[in-house]
Amino acid sequence: MAQAARLSAVANRLTCRAVHIRSSRPHLRAPARRPSIRTMAIEAAAAPSNPFVQYVVIRKDLGQGMGWPLGSICAQAAHAAVAAVWEHKDHPDTQAYCAPGAIDSMHKVVLEVKGETQLVNLGKKLEEAGVAYKLWYEQPEDYPTCLATRPYRKDEVSALFKKCNLAKGLIAQ
Repeated sequence: MAQAARLSAVANRLTCRAVHIRSSRPHLRAPARRPSIRTMAIEAAAAPSNPFVQYVVIRKDLGQGMGWPLGSICAQAAHAAVAAVWEHKDHPDTQAYCAPGAIDSMHKVVLEVKGETQLVNLGKKLEEAGVAYKLWYEQPEDYPTCLATRPYRKDEVSALFKKCNLAKGLIAQ
């Protein structure tokens, strides 16, 4: 703990000096740089109370009403999650979520909705809020089975999923 405080104090002093130099010598300003993947991974690991989270929402009726096996439902969730990450692979939050230093501490929240209508409505709600997501469609039937967001800080989007339940008991025995 003491070491973290010392490092923080050093970082603050360096930041203050850098701000002073930039403001007093504008002709010497360095071009803005994007943080490295390593830096993003360190920042992601340093924020355990507000981690990057990928939300995955599946349809409860696939297992209970339509008799899909658990493996098929898991495949739909995996397809949606991978597609959401891939479609947003250049976003800094996705890069931090997938960075080598953070890969073993990924967070996913798997939720369920009653059926297709609720899944589509959730997608509309996310779209209105500006949340990036992937709605996965089963082919060749062409109906939505799962939705996954790109990684977000938990506090940025968690309120949008309050009406969803944690996924459990999908398969009726």
